[in-house]
Amino acid sequence: MSIEKVKLAIKMMENTGEEILFTGGVSDKYIIDAESRLGLEFPFDYKYFLRMYGALSFEGECFYGLTKFGLDAAGVPCVIFATESARKLKNISKKMIYIKASGYGPLFSLNVSEVEKYSPVVETSLSYKRDHEVKVLANSFGDFFYDEIKAAIEDL
Repeated sequence: MSIEKVKLAIKMMENTGEEILFTGGVSDKYIIDAESRLGLEFPFDYKYFLRMYGALSFEGECFYGLTKFGLDAAGVPCVIFATESARKLKNISKKMIYIKASGYGPLFSLNVSEVEKYSPVVETSLSYKRDHEVKVLANSFGDFFYDEIKAAIEDL
């Protein structure tokens, strides 16, 4: 169902007539290489997003992913850069994938500590390095993506 939420969000964006910016889908090999680099496995729905869009921006909402600049890209929207940078600052755990900035401090990440078909999206504050508190925002990437896009469209 979560992939269906990604597809529905894309259809909603297309129906607005607003510009959808994306870097372009990536290969399964690129995804496997990225997983290896980060030392974890991406959830099923996030892999679908990467295969179809790479990384995506719509109405100020930027979802990190994989770009044509490769595994060593030195900035966002590269999910490898974002995740490794956040890990270095201890703003997320080694079992999280940093997928979106909030724009006001907290980080939005996939928590893959219990890898299943889908993984929850969690919010960590800048105090995470001290308290390790997380707030679950959505049960899956697809649900989170849909909710964020729906909110962006409502603000048009």
